[in-house]
Amino acid sequence: MTYFCFIESSILSVPHMEPLAAEDADAATEEAGALLARHASGYAAHVFVDGQRVVTVRREQDSRPPDPGTVAPA
Repeated sequence: MTYFCFIESSILSVPHMEPLAAEDADAATEEAGALLARHASGYAAHVFVDGQRVVTVRREQDSRPPDPGTVAPA
């Protein structure tokens, strides 16, 4: 199964999407955090598998309240 990451950005109206190389949810979360760190305008990375959201990773400076299932990037 393929995990997908959608990066929300403060400069784009449509999230950036990338397939992840991860083989499990923990690895997908780490990979999403790394992707978010590479996108200067990104503020959240949502990980999906089989059409279901697995986790949302947010930047620490994001002042919005976290969604359920949110983890801080490492």
